[in-house]
Amino acid sequence: MRRLALAVTLFVVTCGIATADTYPSRRITVIVPFGAGSGTDSVARIVTQPLAEKLKATIVVENRAGASGAIGAVAAARSAPDGYTLFFGGSSTQAANPSLLKSIQYDPKTDFAPIARLGLFPYIVVVHPDVQAKTIGELVALAKQKPGTLSFAYGNALGQLSGEMFKRRTGVDVQAIPYKSTPEAVTDLLAGRVSMMFTDMTPVLSLIRSGQLRAVATITPERSPLLSDLPSIQEQGLDYRSLSAWTGMFAPKDTPADVIARLTELLREIVADPAIKQRLAEIGFEARYIPPKEFADFVAGDIELWAAATKEAGIERQ
Repeated sequence: MRRLALAVTLFVVTCGIATADTYPSRRITVIVPFGAGSGTDSVARIVTQPLAEKLKATIVVENRAGASGAIGAVAAARSAPDGYTLFFGGSSTQAANPSLLKSIQYDPKTDFAPIARLGLFPYIVVVHPDVQAKTIGELVALAKQKPGTLSFAYGNALGQLSGEMFKRRTGVDVQAIPYKSTPEAVTDLLAGRVSMMFTDMTPVLSLIRSGQLRAVATITPERSPLLSDLPSIQEQGLDYRSLSAWTGMFAPKDTPADVIARLTELLREIVADPAIKQRLAEIGFEARYIPPKEFADFVAGDIELWAAATKEAGIERQ
């Protein structure tokens, strides 16, 4: 009996070592829970390219948008914990959805193994050029002059919360228009079907620089180095809760620890690469790496922050 138990133990250990030695032996799928062209999608594609090279493997990015990222999150959480399905989660999927959705089919803390947080998306207020406002003060005055006529589009949780927070703290009447993804919302903003957006820089940075959209403020406590001339919303006199959009890589829970460790180290190297940092900055992303343990603590704190912020903003679960 002892010999049998020892044989089983040796078999399990040997299989574990083989897994570490042979990973990856086939294609890896990375699920992005937002549409192509979104901030998370852009970061995922920039980062997975060098990751594939380092792993000497094929990595396919698969977009599964909808329900504020919950559709992609559920798909990732239910995938086999073998390192061949990875997930680019973020503030919407891992922190906001527990406070925004009545029914959530995954647990952001227990259904995933954190691999690394990669950085932050500075959030800004942008308007269509026909909106006659260049500052937050002018935007508030216009909204009060024409109650109910302005609208803000959103394609994710932070976009919704930011807009509702703006309404609550200024007392303006602005319509909230939901979209399946941020790129779809940007399309309607460009067409003038909606007045403004609270969004990360990634899908709008080039449009701001070309004059197709106008940036009014960052909604971070300080200015972003990516748009250093743009004043923050606090600088312009509006007290605003400090929220951030972020993204990082996760795996389904119970993914082998050695696989997680290998991916963590490779991502650390990738994000520290000056060339990669520059590419990320060009799309409006600030690279700020955090390893697994600190990342898990960060997610737990962000869940609490979102619970308080959504309650303040008066957002009901949907």
